[in-house]
Amino acid sequence: MTPACCEQLAAFVDGELTPEEAQAFSLHLADCAECQAGLEDQVQASLAVQAAAEARPVERPESRPEARSETRPRFRPTWDRRRVVGFSAMAASVVLAVLAVVRPWRASDAGRELPFALASARSLEGRLSHPGLQGHRALGTMRSGAAGRTELDLRALAELEARGDVHGVATAYLVSGDFERAEHLLEKLPPSPAVLGDLALAALGLGQPERALRRLEAGLEAAPDDPRLHWNRGLALQALSLELAAAAEFQRVVDAKEPGWSTEAASRADGLRRGALGRRDSWQAMNAAGMALALEGTPYPSTLARRNPDLARLYLYHALRAAPSVERVRALLPLATVLDDVTRTKTATAYVARVAEADFARRGPLAATYRAVLGGQEMLEGEQAAAYLAKLRRSSERDLLLGAVLLMHQEDRYVDELTALVRQSGEPAWYEAPLARGRAQAALARGDLETAEKSLQEGLASCRSAGFQYRCVDLQQHLAALYNRLDRRKEAEGLARSALEEAFRTDSWFQEEVLLSDLVTSARLSHAPALARAYLDEYVQHAPEDCARRSEYHHARALLAVEDLDAKAARHEVEAAIACPTAPTLVELAVAGDLLRLEGGAVPGRELDRVRERIRVLREDPSLTVGERLLVDHIEGRILIERDREAGQRLLRGVITGSALKRSSDIEARKAWSHSHHVLVMDAGRAKEWDAAVALLAEELDRPAPTSCLLALAGQDERLLFVVRDAAGAGDGVFLNALKRPLREQVPEVPEGLLQRLSGCGTVRVLAEPILQGRPGLLSPDRAWSYLAPGGHRVAAPAQAPAFKRLVVSDVEPPASLALPRLMPWKGAAGPGDVHLRGRAATPEAVLAEMEDATEVELHTHGLSGTGLSDAAFLALSPDGAGRYALSAGDLEGHTLRGSPVVLLAACDANVGAWRYHAVWSLPAALIQAGARAVVAPSTQVPDVEAGAFFQALLETLRRGVPPAEALRDTRARWLQQGSARWVQDLVAFE
Repeated sequence: MTPACCEQLAAFVDGELTPEEAQAFSLHLADCAECQAGLEDQVQASLAVQAAAEARPVERPESRPEARSETRPRFRPTWDRRRVVGFSAMAASVVLAVLAVVRPWRASDAGRELPFALASARSLEGRLSHPGLQGHRALGTMRSGAAGRTELDLRALAELEARGDVHGVATAYLVSGDFERAEHLLEKLPPSPAVLGDLALAALGLGQPERALRRLEAGLEAAPDDPRLHWNRGLALQALSLELAAAAEFQRVVDAKEPGWSTEAASRADGLRRGALGRRDSWQAMNAAGMALALEGTPYPSTLARRNPDLARLYLYHALRAAPSVERVRALLPLATVLDDVTRTKTATAYVARVAEADFARRGPLAATYRAVLGGQEMLEGEQAAAYLAKLRRSSERDLLLGAVLLMHQEDRYVDELTALVRQSGEPAWYEAPLARGRAQAALARGDLETAEKSLQEGLASCRSAGFQYRCVDLQQHLAALYNRLDRRKEAEGLARSALEEAFRTDSWFQEEVLLSDLVTSARLSHAPALARAYLDEYVQHAPEDCARRSEYHHARALLAVEDLDAKAARHEVEAAIACPTAPTLVELAVAGDLLRLEGGAVPGRELDRVRERIRVLREDPSLTVGERLLVDHIEGRILIERDREAGQRLLRGVITGSALKRSSDIEARKAWSHSHHVLVMDAGRAKEWDAAVALLAEELDRPAPTSCLLALAGQDERLLFVVRDAAGAGDGVFLNALKRPLREQVPEVPEGLLQRLSGCGTVRVLAEPILQGRPGLLSPDRAWSYLAPGGHRVAAPAQAPAFKRLVVSDVEPPASLALPRLMPWKGAAGPGDVHLRGRAATPEAVLAEMEDATEVELHTHGLSGTGLSDAAFLALSPDGAGRYALSAGDLEGHTLRGSPVVLLAACDANVGAWRYHAVWSLPAALIQAGARAVVAPSTQVPDVEAGAFFQALLETLRRGVPPAEALRDTRARWLQQGSARWVQDLVAFE
């Protein structure tokens, strides 16, 4: 007799049971052989019914305008817009979950075939990991552009589900191009190398190569020789245009000698190498032809001129300045004509005509010197360079003077003179780029970072308008390098990626190499190690025989390993790096300093002596800036304090003194100041000198520390320090020095003993180093607590209480390209004198202007983080006439909030800041710096339907005079009692 429970099988498969009944039946199913045997038939029957229903012609709901959802769909590649039909979401998830339990996939099933594995060609470039797809099949790409995806067969899907083959179901979705659904299923499986490889393919299908790289690195850590993972990593690198690195990955598959796969891998590797090395050969040919033109008058091939007309123009103008006679000048007219045809101007031919009229009895000797410097026969520096420029000034050869200033890289020394020469050149658009670079270099030399950035931005805009792409790439590279120095890594990455793509198009091989180096830096600063290693792999493959480059490569990889707290891997990379004798660098010494501390007693013999000698050699480098010398001293102090505490303290205190006056304008000095304070804070914590640790932390953050009810945090790498002051002002602390996971991944909880010391405090203030500032959940949600934002240049509170003004920003209309859903209309009540910016009027400029004298600010908008626009979260507002829509931390610099407002950031992730060791960079911190007296910001996603009511309740509490930390605690408690979503626990207050 069939048990009563078994009669529920059909309802269970169709998702018709209540949650309680479904849970009870799933427990029954796990032990009932009869139900398990009937499960396959029931699944197939349900699918047949569903397929029949789908076959009936019905009106598509999306064809009715009123039925369209306001939520825009998630991004899908343009080549794969279709969706496949399958189970209902509820039924599929329930059945798959149970099947995975009662019939798990086992490695012994490797011999089985998938129902769709019999096609003669495969539809995916990538290699799937399912045991049924081990054999090689040719790729079935069509030259018409069709994706060639396998249609999902419901019967095949039913067969896989009946087997309990969850991996097989996910594989079916991958083959059919439904990458989102495949990813959803794969994420439910244990993260084996096979699963991680398929998750990487899902990420690639969704256009996310960086995410694919992260998954593949995790898989390769467990299975370093798996050819499937190397194949898929090759595809991810190729998606990032890292062709030589991709070729190296496919070569690993060639070496594995797999039938079919190795042959295809060899073809892929060869094609990738030929593409990259073809650009290299083209670049070398263009430069060789250019030098031959300038030095010997050898005609420049017109095909090369059209390949990179800007580089050809550069050499044409060199040739005109180096020409020894009028005959040599006239011979340059054909090339000038070709270049004018490309740009549709007459500037090049006009320049030829002007030089042809010169008196070469006077110009000839000056041109000969120019030619000798260009060819490397003469090196003019110091007084010799000044004498040559003086001679040119006395002549009438203004174009030679302009060219000589640029040739000898003197742009930053003669900015005003160069400006006049460019204006008189007859072609100012061509020279705007080097002039902008000179202005930026001069500004950097005097510590004016804002002017440097503005000069490069304006030069880039002018260059783009003129269409000189080679010049534009150069400016983009310099601006990206500046942003990396300033730790604005997302902006740096965006500029460098864009410039790299342009360099590919014009065979600008040298610029590729410089940009790859910038991209390594931006990825490392963004704590994207898989991406940084990808760029490093491409960088080293550009010149694998170069010993100095290999040393740079291994030191950079060692730094990434140190940041992951992997001392063994870091030491392996350092040993490989020092096999190449090269001049010491700051990166090398920074790695050495951290590694000596991480290894402790396991440091190799005489390693300390070697590092000290490298420090001594680097100090002798005359090219080091003041800030860089301070960093060298800091590194030595960091090493020394682990062995000789007093000597290390003296050296680090000297760094702090030396950087005090320079840190506002020298970013390296600022880093030396902050890093030296950090080491001294940790040193005091290790010695249990709690008051000294707090005093040093307060000094680092430029603000006084509360004498009671304080929680102080400092940490980096494997170390973390907690210090508390209780209600009576007594101190206590805990120093952790052997963390296994980096702080960016996990911050340990505040020790229970320290929490007990704070139990007598009504409100706790938190003083934290930059990387720990703003962390949600540091203390329990039923406690009143807030972060104290760093001081420094914070705007002072007004002497008199400002007039009340409430600013509400809502109903914004961000650009459609962001694909953001429309937020619900704001339903709050406006009071007299309130300013409400809504809709298209809520632009960044308008919001900033109204904020300046507001006393209350509510910002009901979308918040975005992790984009290329900013390292920290920003608010997506309505675009202005120029298309600017983002309100970021950087936009608040230079603004003063005279009303000392309370600011409520009712936007997702608004508290997400950039990970910087030397300075806090986030919207809340920027608002406090600008003059806000308090900020409340979410650290996670915020449900639109709840946000308005919650922040209105919080505002009403604040208006009753309740301090911000207490108001947040009380409002949150009431909200949680009402059963609201737990997002309110991740709200953070700043004061």
